Amino acid sequence: MLKYILFDLDETLYPASSGLMPAIGERMRLYLEQRYHLDSERAHELQKRYWLQYGTTLRGLMLEHEIDPQDYLDYVHDVEVSQFLQPDERLREILANIPFEKVIMTNADAPHANRVLARLGIADQFTRIFDIVFMEFECKPARGAYERVLRALNVRGDECILIEDTARNLASARELGIQTILLLNGHHAFNQPSTWLPDPASHSHNTECPPDANVCIEKIYKVADAIQQLIPSKISP
Repeated sequence: MLKYILFDLDETLYPASSGLMPAIGERMRLYLEQRYHLDSERAHELQKRYWLQYGTTLRGLMLEHEIDPQDYLDYVHDVEVSQFLQPDERLREILANIPFEKVIMTNADAPHANRVLARLGIADQFTRIFDIVFMEFECKPARGAYERVLRALNVRGDECILIEDTARNLASARELGIQTILLLNGHHAFNQPSTWLPDPASHSHNTECPPDANVCIEKIYKVADAIQQLIPSKISP
């Protein structure tokens, strides 16, 4: 029986086109430039390697440089979200009509998540936030991140659905029995002039749904329909 819907935060609850994550990605690059005296190109390459190898830039910095994670999180999230996001009443109504407990599971930190949710006007739709600090910095796609959340919720994987925009985060969830819904957000390629990093496992360039996704949707506004496909007759029209 389904008990929880686990929602990713960034570029899942709002469009990738908002520009918020590229702004945060720029802060990540600046952090690397300033702390390690790197030029822009070298900082971006290091950022990319950490993201691909460890799941987040922060995880790579912690393992290879033993940095203070809170200092990093404060720095990279020092972005005014109101410049990028607007309240989303349509999304609020859709979430309110999903009759299951909804929680956030994010590789960002809780203060950033709270700012995003407040700006979108949907903070009251989520009962808990499981952030990178809660996950002890073992972030998605690591299996341990999902195991911590399942233990905290006292549920089995098959009692949850995960909503994600990052295809590579799905496999570990599926291994634990979590059903998955992939949001096919558009992303820039690595060779484009962006410091935000796309999902290399994403199939967002076409309509093909990757095997680790039970259902794929083009917009978050279709999330209730996708949940309905996985558990028929549970969501009111």
